[in-house]
Amino acid sequence: MTRATIIAYWIAVVLAGGFLRFDELASRPFHADEATGARLAAVRMGSGDYHFDPTHFHGPTMGYLAIPLFRSYGENDWAEMTKTPPRLLMALAGTLILLVPLAWRRRFGDGPPLLAAALLATSPLLVYYSRMFIHESLLVLFGMLVLASCARAPRWGLPGVFIGLMFATKESFAISMIAWMAAATLVLIEQRQALSRAWWANAWQSYGKSIGLSILTAALVSGYFYTDGFRHPAGAIHAVRTFFEYKTVGGHEKSFGYYFHLMVLPFKGGGIWWFGTPVVMLALLGFAASFQRDAKCPRVIRFLAYATLGHFFIYSVITYKTPWLGCLPWAHACLLGGLSLVGFSHQKRWIKVTLGLLGGFCLATQWTQARFATGRFASDERNPFAYVPTRSDLEDLSPWLKKLGQTAPESTLEPMAVIGTDYWPLPWYLRAFKRVGYWAQPPSNLMEFPLVFAMPAVEDAVSNQLKTTHTALPRGLRAGVPITLFVRNEVWRRWMKSAND
Repeated sequence: MTRATIIAYWIAVVLAGGFLRFDELASRPFHADEATGARLAAVRMGSGDYHFDPTHFHGPTMGYLAIPLFRSYGENDWAEMTKTPPRLLMALAGTLILLVPLAWRRRFGDGPPLLAAALLATSPLLVYYSRMFIHESLLVLFGMLVLASCARAPRWGLPGVFIGLMFATKESFAISMIAWMAAATLVLIEQRQALSRAWWANAWQSYGKSIGLSILTAALVSGYFYTDGFRHPAGAIHAVRTFFEYKTVGGHEKSFGYYFHLMVLPFKGGGIWWFGTPVVMLALLGFAASFQRDAKCPRVIRFLAYATLGHFFIYSVITYKTPWLGCLPWAHACLLGGLSLVGFSHQKRWIKVTLGLLGGFCLATQWTQARFATGRFASDERNPFAYVPTRSDLEDLSPWLKKLGQTAPESTLEPMAVIGTDYWPLPWYLRAFKRVGYWAQPPSNLMEFPLVFAMPAVEDAVSNQLKTTHTALPRGLRAGVPITLFVRNEVWRRWMKSAND
């Protein structure tokens, strides 16, 4: 391929991946985790400080990077926020991931990194979570940059910078560190007969200083974020405490084979087939390429293969599972799949044809799944990546409440009450209202509120208290989670009268 052709292919891959990530970015309802992330950013904008909670929340980089985007849109507090700025951050991070394989060109030539970028660009899992304001796209970006900086000469402690950013993004970076160290150990064991004392001495002389600098930069970078620019030193201690004190939410326990069924085995949902099997086949071929007699950088390929398996094994052992936890391991698999083209020009014709057909089929099916996942099934539980999605009709709640309030006796529905727990993302959709109270159990004066939202666990208690004063209206909150809206009778009668006039 000529240089111009290669550049054209890279531009096409980035444009295609960017389109999948930015197209109608704000159309899907806000997820509960997105709403809590936006709330934390709003609190930080209001106070100017950041105090890390090691028991409930992930690292600070997501909010830290999102705040300038909120402000660039003129959104300076909770009530003014919209879905576009935070999702733009993640879409940008997801698009930057596509450029990371360029760092592997010196080792493997043009074809393998380009295919890896195309697999990353069209992956429905990575596309879906690049359009969602959660930590995963940043974690994948920084994790891929760790691999890229190590694939090149790891000078000046650069890998430590990205490891520090991973730590400051999410505590699950530790799983990647364990998987990477285990993979490196396996590669060294395989090569133990060729590793003399002179080799070890030479390796330490070449990389010892870089390793030390990386450890230092990782500590400094992560410490900077957790201590809010070193203004709150206790944040560094809290960052370590999170590995011992973090409390996961119940209801996410799944079997060991969850990720295997999600990403490997084809299954049908909503009339669409969902599968990542071709990527796995390409990844296996990439691993096989490391055993060729004239293979390029076989130890690097095997490290990547072992790291991919290590990630998935650890996440499979942990009972707490969500689809987005598979994003970084799957990015490893896509990169390994690109390496299936290592030595492509020297292969027999039938092997070239087979690889071409498999790669084309993989990209075509991934593109189709990504479009369905972010379009028709963007907030549908039949989409395997739409984990506990917000009900689409919740988007109409705030406009409808404003109209309903115009017919209320005092032209307002405030104060409102939300009764129960686990009510996110409801606060996001009520952010335009200033007087909203939240109670785990119904207070004694509940009948005084014009509007009451009741979660399922307390619906009966609320209904008994309001059965003579309010009208109950069933609504949806999240997939499998209904919510009941109680409207004071006089407000509801006025609304019905106005609707009939």
